[in-house]
Amino acid sequence: MADPKVKKILELPEWLKEFKLQEAGIGIYCRASTSEQRQLRSLSNQITRLIKTVQGWGCLSYLKEVYADIYSGTSENKRPEFNRMLDDVKAGKIKVVVTKSIQRFGRNTATVMGAINDIRHAGGYVYFEVENLDTKTHDNDNLITIIEGVAQEESYFKSENIKFGIRESLKSPDSRLYNRCCYGYWHYDGKLAPNPLTAGIVKDIFLYYKYGRSLRGIAKKLEELGIKSPSGKRVWRIKTIENILKNEKYTGNVVVKCIGKNPQTGEEEYYKAVHHHEGIISQELFDEVQKLFVERSNVEIGPDGKKRRKSTHYSSKKK
Repeated sequence: MADPKVKKILELPEWLKEFKLQEAGIGIYCRASTSEQRQLRSLSNQITRLIKTVQGWGCLSYLKEVYADIYSGTSENKRPEFNRMLDDVKAGKIKVVVTKSIQRFGRNTATVMGAINDIRHAGGYVYFEVENLDTKTHDNDNLITIIEGVAQEESYFKSENIKFGIRESLKSPDSRLYNRCCYGYWHYDGKLAPNPLTAGIVKDIFLYYKYGRSLRGIAKKLEELGIKSPSGKRVWRIKTIENILKNEKYTGNVVVKCIGKNPQTGEEEYYKAVHHHEGIISQELFDEVQKLFVERSNVEIGPDGKKRRKSTHYSSKKK
């Protein structure tokens, strides 16, 4: 019996009445675009809302499974719950898929219509709550395609507007994107400034590399001195050392790679703020270290443009 406190949200659709008589299973599918706290609350709200929808139909006893993905892309291979839902429909575990909206079901028309057809061929249907549409017949297919197509266009233009806003922001040296903190710095009076506790460690890392220590050797030295990594761990990852040595921010300059490519040239864009903050090392030391990276690399690019290992190289395991 349905909870009397739950409002009957919608009349039970005729096609669902047929399934109810057959005691067919119902599955709920939800999706959040990120694992941020706000998105997780959104996911929880989707699930609660759809359970109330099913309960309002008086069909809560037929609810067999809830499928929830956390993913922002379009590849079905990266939506395990979506795939599990499709498998359960094909296996006959559920017949009716209830989801919040067409956009929550899929991010492009091909994905949405492909899944709808797979479910339909297995004898099942999808119900989209926001649009109040079902896929029992092909009557709504054109409308679903149009709605999904419009959503795709809106998503594209929203993305492009965000990228444009970032590009415009980066034209100003006061952009907050240049002011992101990294190991060796802290925010003092709203600006980047060398952290007296870690700035010296950064400088030592550059000097260690300049005077012959390998990445592995630097990590070992820092561990012997009892210096904790940026994440507070006793062990230093080689990649962490490399990222520090390749970060031009330690010179006082900031280089930011823009999201996406330039719409006119099709090339990646980089913005640079010169003398943005006080440097920990000189530009000369940074440039020297970058040259050493090339000299010590075990990979070179041949005349044919292909990468290949050098016959002799500087090993990261030395020193």
